[in-house]
Amino acid sequence: MFRSAMVKHQCIAVLLGVIVTAAVDTRAQAQNQLFIIGVLPNVSARVIIANYQPMREYFQRELKLPVEIATAADFRAFSDTTMKGGYQMVVTAANVGRVNQIDGKWEPIATYEPGIPALLVAAASNPDVTAGQLRGKVLAVANPQSLVVLRGLQWLREQGLEEGRDFKLTRVPNDDSLGALIRSGEAPLAMMSMGEFRSIGEAMRKELKIATEFARVPGFLVLANPQMPKADKDRIKNLLLKFLTTEDGKKFTALAGVANIRELNPGELEPLDAFAAQTRAGLGMQK
Repeated sequence: MFRSAMVKHQCIAVLLGVIVTAAVDTRAQAQNQLFIIGVLPNVSARVIIANYQPMREYFQRELKLPVEIATAADFRAFSDTTMKGGYQMVVTAANVGRVNQIDGKWEPIATYEPGIPALLVAAASNPDVTAGQLRGKVLAVANPQSLVVLRGLQWLREQGLEEGRDFKLTRVPNDDSLGALIRSGEAPLAMMSMGEFRSIGEAMRKELKIATEFARVPGFLVLANPQMPKADKDRIKNLLLKFLTTEDGKKFTALAGVANIRELNPGELEPLDAFAAQTRAGLGMQK
């Protein structure tokens, strides 16, 4: 009787194992039948989903697979999902993409043009457009891990302004909050990309002005999941490079302001290595 009970329990355990394995396999198969394009949350999810609908429709039609546009709550969560292989293709900031390439073997397949204008933004009523007004005050940013901010902090150091010594950096949750912080006078300046500036609600944007464009940083990178077979990567790359010539691509250009999607030149990403350590630290990554 005891042996019979043991056999019964063993059979149940085996059966449960088969059920669990089948469930895992089913989820894996479902994942294989879904093409997820991850887009860095540099602006609100609402704006990202709207801007990337033409790309979703294009890839869904060409791949004959369901396609989803996905983002995350912030840069850190997005990078974590990327490094865990949660997307088939990602569109991300150049510095983040370079770290994904070095640390996670993600393959860069294209870059967006033009480069991204990096801005200091002030209240429209503020007569001072110089960076010197930050002394003893606060600089507001929405995405402290962005290449715009990393390059901006470098630029401020070149102006003799050091974070922590001469001014404080404060992070706000979204682009509208940046505008509100400037309008309140709590921060005389905010640092953002042109895309972030345009994403601020029109009524609030009218109360702001671009104090200076201090740099142009490389456009977003598009990378393919390292687990993707080479033939699939090649196909995705070819589709992406043709995208802007299609009707969907023209809609995308109008929505997202992307004028060109091109192949990368040899060695083009190497200058970004200067920002790799800061990027990893900001994203909570370890090499």
